[in-house]
Amino acid sequence: MKKLLFSFLAFATTVMAAPGGNPAPVTTNLTLWEMLVHAGWVMYPLALVSFLVVVLIIYYSFTLRASRITTHAFAASAEAAIQEGNFAKLLETAQSSPQVVARVVEAAATFIQANPGADLAAVREVAQAEGNRQAAALHQEVIYLMDLGVLAPMLGLFGTVVGILRSFGSIASEATPMRTMLLAGGVSQALIATAAGLIIGITAMFFYSIFRGRSQSLISQLENASTNLIARLGLKLKNVVQPSAVSPSA
Repeated sequence: MKKLLFSFLAFATTVMAAPGGNPAPVTTNLTLWEMLVHAGWVMYPLALVSFLVVVLIIYYSFTLRASRITTHAFAASAEAAIQEGNFAKLLETAQSSPQVVARVVEAAATFIQANPGADLAAVREVAQAEGNRQAAALHQEVIYLMDLGVLAPMLGLFGTVVGILRSFGSIASEATPMRTMLLAGGVSQALIATAAGLIIGITAMFFYSIFRGRSQSLISQLENASTNLIARLGLKLKNVVQPSAVSPSA
């Protein structure tokens, strides 16, 4: 009888210690919102980053266009003013136009107005400096999207590390036979932050590659349009300066 009782106790102990001996945990299908909430506080900065990514994508879609560089109306007005040799009118036309090429023409026209005897090389140098500044601004503008694309996965990884540390801390403080299940649950929740960060980062970098190509195309258009107008301006300036440089005979 005793032997039978001991055998039953040993069998019961073995069943309870085995993984299948524990009662099957009640599994619930979490919604997407519940999964994000369980990921921890790091989801708040990730939500801010995702909002900024969406805002920048919409902003770049409307601003990175060819009309931002120059328009046919401005080019025609600027060429007419240069043909007339009316640098004051050219400066006024450039100041009233929002295009990027207008800023280059404005810098050149302002320099000519301030230095009537300026030579062609000096005017080209001023125009080139302003053109480089505008090109750098166009390139720097899309860099912000790349910065967010790099920041999002790192925030997600940081949230995962914090979640795993919290899981190990709770396991160490609770001497329960379900430590493995607690660890698995904590790690799965922590990995949600990494997944969210990767999704945001991949989206940001994808659109960054698109807008970077568009920005490079706009910079090329800026160089072509600026070179054309400054060349016309230089020819007119040369024709104006040369006759005045001829000294009358005694």
